[in-house]
Amino acid sequence: MAKMKPLTNLCIGATALLVLLSGCTSADKTATEQSKGKDEQAVSSVLNPTGFPIVKSEVSMRVFGCKDPNQAAWKDVLVLKEYEKKSGIKMNYEETPTQGCDEKRNLLFASNELPDVFLRANLTNTDISKYGMQEQMLIPLEGMIDKYAPNLKKLFEQYPDAKKSITATDGHIYSLPVIRLQAAGRGDKVWINQEWLRKLNLKAPTNVDELFTVLRAFRDQDPNGNGKKDEIPLGLRDPGMIFTTFAGSFGLDHQLGTNANIDGNKVKLWMADDRYKELLQFLNKLYTEKLLYPDFFAADLPKWRSNLSQALYGMFFIYASDPFTKVENQFSGMAPIKGPHGDQLLSTGSPLASPIGTFAITRINKNPEAAIRWVDYFFSEEGSRFFNYGVEGQSYSMQNGKPVLADSIKNDPRGMMAALGQVNLVPGGGFPTIIVDDIVLSEKTKEVSAASEAFTSKVMYGAPIFNKEATEKIVPIKADLDKYVQESAIKFILGETSFDKWNEYTATLKKMKVDELEQAYQAAFDAMSK
Repeated sequence: MAKMKPLTNLCIGATALLVLLSGCTSADKTATEQSKGKDEQAVSSVLNPTGFPIVKSEVSMRVFGCKDPNQAAWKDVLVLKEYEKKSGIKMNYEETPTQGCDEKRNLLFASNELPDVFLRANLTNTDISKYGMQEQMLIPLEGMIDKYAPNLKKLFEQYPDAKKSITATDGHIYSLPVIRLQAAGRGDKVWINQEWLRKLNLKAPTNVDELFTVLRAFRDQDPNGNGKKDEIPLGLRDPGMIFTTFAGSFGLDHQLGTNANIDGNKVKLWMADDRYKELLQFLNKLYTEKLLYPDFFAADLPKWRSNLSQALYGMFFIYASDPFTKVENQFSGMAPIKGPHGDQLLSTGSPLASPIGTFAITRINKNPEAAIRWVDYFFSEEGSRFFNYGVEGQSYSMQNGKPVLADSIKNDPRGMMAALGQVNLVPGGGFPTIIVDDIVLSEKTKEVSAASEAFTSKVMYGAPIFNKEATEKIVPIKADLDKYVQESAIKFILGETSFDKWNEYTATLKKMKVDELEQAYQAAFDAMSK
């Protein structure tokens, strides 16, 4: 992949690209002026330029966010209480339970009853486009980041692709992400039942032929020794995994949040490619031979996890070992298999910066510079440790140079995540911070991740933030195509549709404007690359 040029604010001229991307309109100019904040004298009367407290006298802000069930009331969370003392900024939290939070957030926008800050509020790309680029309810942040957020500025210089991922197609940044510096925290890993391998005197497969040999042995030779044919050789948990788990072994990546490869600077949607057809034929063979979990298309997560907790899978893909900690040591990690054309890629990863809508400042905020300084601390290693572990001597201790949670948290009878929710907002994720060493990942998960990290894409690009015209045009196209592609994939794999019908399938994609969708992604990628 060609190295990308640094991203700069862009103003696209009157070309065909204007159909898809925002140009330099008067609205953009207004937003740019807004991002400059107040004059320096007014800012300096409130803000300390460095260190703590952030402000010279108490500043209050109204904050809206979505509360995970494991979290305490935010006003009672240890980290947030301590940070209020440290920063001098009083955050008046109006958190809403996850169920119903999106509706409440949308109502705030619709009624123009904005908080000062959206924190962990699940802002989507569409939200950022609509309420940032279009309606300017969310203000641009890049100017304030340059002046008042040295930790974020340094991260964006060090990881320019993280900045690209959160920059809208008008060149502005309207929200901040989680930045996962630890590769183990990004995407599903490949797990294989090492006890079954050992019992059958087999090694982890490295290519397609070896994979079939191992899975057939798992199917036929009773590796769990219970005398029953209850082993499930390959456990894909839902239809979405069709497009990620083995795709990389067929040269197919998952870039820009969709089924796309990026070759140099060219975006290619691959749902009609021959390589994708080969992937489906491979999965159809697995299904026909009863090697693939037969209910993968039902997306019955409780049932899938029940099988997992009983160690009934020979091989599977999952992010972390949380659902099967009691049997996690029965499994080990492996590299993705090498495909028929020599491809060996694990395309289940996510971008360095994801999710991207964890923090935004609204236009009613009287002290946006203080707000950006407030959040910037969590993008430092010190701030990340504080957020994840809390207060030394109270919620954690340092052992061999590393923070370790107190036993009272790890062994809490309510469960570790419920106890952790009294300390921080880690449960449920989605807080604007850097993650250097993910506190919720087990050592086994990190070990399994290490086996495949070398086979992931060096850069993963997130879904672009399209402008209004592009969003209104491509979102319906993409929704229809995604539905059709997934339904068709299931039918091909189950044998309900013959591969003799492949040309009819690809012709339907053309009629559904797959080429137009590809052009939209290409234009968005071009904007990100400038």
